[in-house]
Amino acid sequence: MSTILAPKPKNEDRRVVAVKRTGIIDGEQTDNFSIFCEVAKELTGFEYVSFSLFDENFQCNIANTDGVEKEKGERHEFNICSYVLLSSEPTLIPDLSKHEKWKSHPSLQDEDRWLGYAGFPVINKDNYALGTFCLLNREPVALDDKKITLLKGICERIAHQIDTQTEQKEITAETVQIALKSFQAVTNSVGSAELNDFLSLSSGKRISETSFLKLVEFDLAEHEDGEMVLSEAGRSLQRKMKLQPKVMKKSIIKTQNKPTFLDELLGEL
Repeated sequence: MSTILAPKPKNEDRRVVAVKRTGIIDGEQTDNFSIFCEVAKELTGFEYVSFSLFDENFQCNIANTDGVEKEKGERHEFNICSYVLLSSEPTLIPDLSKHEKWKSHPSLQDEDRWLGYAGFPVINKDNYALGTFCLLNREPVALDDKKITLLKGICERIAHQIDTQTEQKEITAETVQIALKSFQAVTNSVGSAELNDFLSLSSGKRISETSFLKLVEFDLAEHEDGEMVLSEAGRSLQRKMKLQPKVMKKSIIKTQNKPTFLDELLGEL
């Protein structure tokens, strides 16, 4: 295979930082993205669909319709998906064997070759092309405008999911740090057992009598009508730690009746 690399976006350095910030390439939760590939395959009739992220050296396959676990491929000059990163618009090639640039592609010499190709950039809210959403078919095939619009919508939803996951991950890490520092400032305790007990009681879970008495020593808990509850000092610490179960519950209720992306897509057909 060629050792010549495919061209890279002008913002490559910042783009790679954005990709690594997601933590997806080295993470384990990739099943969330498989549904997008399956839906696209069903909507378009293409035989193979994949979603990939690109770090500085490799195309990292995150999800696909074959169920193959993560694979990495070099970003060499024959890696067509690498070129999709260079534009905000999709790369649509109904027949690779008739395309001026790709008709001599080494893979076209194989009997088991792919001819129909469609590649869509997955662009996050900061306008970085994190990866690609690519479709392949053994026979030549062209997408109509309606399917192109639907696929763009799928890519937007993938990008939104990545943005949301990344933000939640960072918020969670920050919240944990704030919680730990706040708890240690009040209790002078570096142990995790007391913190776990406090978090459990904060969320309304029962804890052992021994654990409860330890929190009472810190003036963080008390009995109220025979129930173990947080004291005023405990509720104050809860607020400092940004642990607000009621707010979380309200947020969950607000999103319960929203249609899924699949419902929205099918409604557009």
